[in-house]
Amino acid sequence: MTAEDYGKIIVKRKWLALLVGFLFTVFWIGGLSGLSMNPDNRIFFSKDNPQLLALETLEKTYSRDDNVYLVLAPKDKNVFSPSTLAAVREMTERLWQTPYSSRVDSITNFQWTRSDQDDVIISDLVEEGEISEDVANNAMEVALGEPLIRNLLVDSEGLVTGLNVNIIMPEDPIASGGATIEIMSFIRAEQARFAEKWPDINLYVSGGVPLTLAFTEVSMSDISTLLPITLLVIFIIAGIALRAVSAAFLTALIAILAVIGMMGAAGYMGVIINAVTSNAPLMLLILSIAHCVHIINTQRLQMRAGVEKKEAIVESMRVNLKPVFITSATTAVGFLSMHFSDSPPFRELGYMLAAGNLIAFVNAALVLPALLAILPAKVQPKKTFFSQRIMDNLSNFVIEKQKYLLSISSVIIVGLLIGISQIKLDDTWTTYFSEQFEIRSHSDFLEDNLTGLNAIEYSVPAGEENGINNPEYLANLDKFANWYRAQEGVNHVSVVSDTIKRLNKAMNGDQESFYKIPETQELAAQYLLLYELSVPFGLDLNSSINVTKSATRMTVSVMHASSAHLRELDEKAQVWLANNIPEFKTVGSGLSVIFAHLSERNINSMLFGSFMALVIISFILIFALRSLPIGILSLIPNIFPAAMAFGLWGYLVGEVGIAIAVVGAMTLGIVVDDTVHFLSKYLRGRKELNKSPEDATRYAFSTVGFALVVTSCALIGGFLVLASSGFRVNSDLAQLSMITIAFAIIADFLFLPPLLMKLENLKNKSK
Repeated sequence: MTAEDYGKIIVKRKWLALLVGFLFTVFWIGGLSGLSMNPDNRIFFSKDNPQLLALETLEKTYSRDDNVYLVLAPKDKNVFSPSTLAAVREMTERLWQTPYSSRVDSITNFQWTRSDQDDVIISDLVEEGEISEDVANNAMEVALGEPLIRNLLVDSEGLVTGLNVNIIMPEDPIASGGATIEIMSFIRAEQARFAEKWPDINLYVSGGVPLTLAFTEVSMSDISTLLPITLLVIFIIAGIALRAVSAAFLTALIAILAVIGMMGAAGYMGVIINAVTSNAPLMLLILSIAHCVHIINTQRLQMRAGVEKKEAIVESMRVNLKPVFITSATTAVGFLSMHFSDSPPFRELGYMLAAGNLIAFVNAALVLPALLAILPAKVQPKKTFFSQRIMDNLSNFVIEKQKYLLSISSVIIVGLLIGISQIKLDDTWTTYFSEQFEIRSHSDFLEDNLTGLNAIEYSVPAGEENGINNPEYLANLDKFANWYRAQEGVNHVSVVSDTIKRLNKAMNGDQESFYKIPETQELAAQYLLLYELSVPFGLDLNSSINVTKSATRMTVSVMHASSAHLRELDEKAQVWLANNIPEFKTVGSGLSVIFAHLSERNINSMLFGSFMALVIISFILIFALRSLPIGILSLIPNIFPAAMAFGLWGYLVGEVGIAIAVVGAMTLGIVVDDTVHFLSKYLRGRKELNKSPEDATRYAFSTVGFALVVTSCALIGGFLVLASSGFRVNSDLAQLSMITIAFAIIADFLFLPPLLMKLENLKNKSK
């Protein structure tokens, strides 16, 4: 069956086609019930991610500690006033009621260890009862001199203080999502209560649990605000371009049907919606417009030339069905290449968009022509519109200046490609959220004034059971911690050796000279046992020492750390350990470390994915265009746009992160669309209409040029909307995609035609 025969059947059986299209959509609606959301930020990591496996091993050894971190900033800039200490103490007690909490740490319940003649006393730094000036002054002296809490629970000047709530989340992702909401509902209620009772103290909330909830909130924000705006953009662009409200309505309808189908397919596939996949509907709305514009535009061009409506629809299907199918296939291949991404959300985004794109093709090839046949259509016949004159002038310019355009384009391409060398892999996952979200401003305040949100975790082995009490092990652990404290950006190191030194000092009359590692293993063991027996429930060292006492946990807090800096710190630590303490065989772990390596792993995996997409798309183009040289030649204006966009990004921004890795593969399938439509019209002019290369170029510009401008503007406009997302991963992806599409349409208009004519001239000379 030819495309023309298919078009005739659809026009003749338009109501049946509409019914089939309706049943097609109903089938996908059935999958919507299978959709669910997962706010956990660990969804970004594949199960075999080595850094994630290291973190899971560490958490099984000690505990998985998510947290909520509250910062109290008194307006008088004095944490150690009696009133502020009273507020901290009260808040500490109330936070023990936080759902799923296992521990609360603050300056008031810090376990103060000191000597009292022949006894050692361990108690809260600020105990129950009235807080006098003497108590407040003592708390300040102890807290600011204690490395265990200085720059972790209080800054070095006593201006702000923190309360850390350790949370043990359910392992089931769905249950974890519910727990996150429950925890943050409690925290926000406490936040409101605190603001009312203590108006002179500002309260900021950050930490792992609030950041996790922010992933869900940004998803809902994008869906509720950006999706309607995108639909409006599509409607306006289609209406202006096709000069008909009905055409704009049909374009929007096909896009909506495609989104419904895609979300149903996602439900059937068991995809869990997250901050990345939540924008799939928005992206598909953008992509779906292309099919409709080409089909409707050709129909209207035919009617403008005097062809009757039904014949115009049949001719549009004859001309467009094949290129629309090819572009759907190549776009789907580009998205499916995201399967090679190291980050599951991007893999699932690829699956969803590939399925959605094919569903959009079915609707455009089945429902759209049926509706065009049913609905009335009015056009002004035999009128040359401004857009047509623009395309005619552009084609003449390209033909006349083909040599200059080819040379200038080549120079610009090379110049932009050099910019790729300016790119460095860097990312800061705690800044994924824009400042419109409270979590961003609160997290920034925490890092600017108290401690770092990024942490590198180590499980440091002692080599034998109870080996952590060995003075040599403790001394080496202390050396490792001190080395880290001297590194740039590190503001706190939490290590067991500090507790041991503090206990040794207390057991020796609080003499400063005894703030050191005990001389024997027996003494260290006794001190630890004494401490464990003396501290209240929940404030022991179980999260820092493993069960067999053969390893301890060391946590390094880093302020304003980028991914590159975290990778560099851990690499330097490995070198230092190998040279100084080779028996400490340990690697850095933690969420920050995993995110730090993710962009690098993602780019490496997507290089292969992009290569596979390129190979498959090449075969599709060669087969579809039935020309080996044209098929290969068509790859040039498709490969370069993404590379040029990366180059421009390198000059202007310089840093790429997790999202940028998938842009090359994703946009490859999109930008091929313009090339396929242009080449199909060019080859039709050459083979069917026996036109010269120059006239075939004019024919391609006149028949499809304006449609390509419209679809590119729609894509750029849609991605411009997505670029305003409050989630930086999405906005970066949108910005680079937008630049790539802009370069692609420029290449298809100013670089591809001169290249085609150059190839034709070389062929003619060789004959």
